[in-house]
Amino acid sequence: RLARIMLAKNPAGWQEAMSMVDPRIDQVVIGVNGQVPDGQDLSWLWDVDFSGLIKGRDSVPRVIACGERGADLAVRLEYANVHCELVSTPMEALARLERGRVEVLLNYTALRDFKAILDAREKNK
Repeated sequence: RLARIMLAKNPAGWQEAMSMVDPRIDQVVIGVNGQVPDGQDLSWLWDVDFSGLIKGRDSVPRVIACGERGADLAVRLEYANVHCELVSTPMEALARLERGRVEVLLNYTALRDFKAILDAREKNK
């Protein structure tokens, strides 16, 4: 189901990660936490041009925002005309998606926590 999971840690990293989103993918999960390793001040979200998620595409992807600071992210996405749904976690986001490929962009602790869940599931198989 996952096409790719990408880590983005700062505005430049977010711009680069979004430029790597496959334009044929029509489902994107974006997650942001605001823990100490991430930096608790998320004003940098306003330095990222999130409209790159929808520019130059034949169809607009389904975007789901998540994470501890998902509401802040969702507001920023809406200001960039990237309409999104809001859920709590990347796992919840994945559960809401249609079958098929999805790109996942997460900041540091969101990725760390997501990977821990995936690793635990793999271990319990």
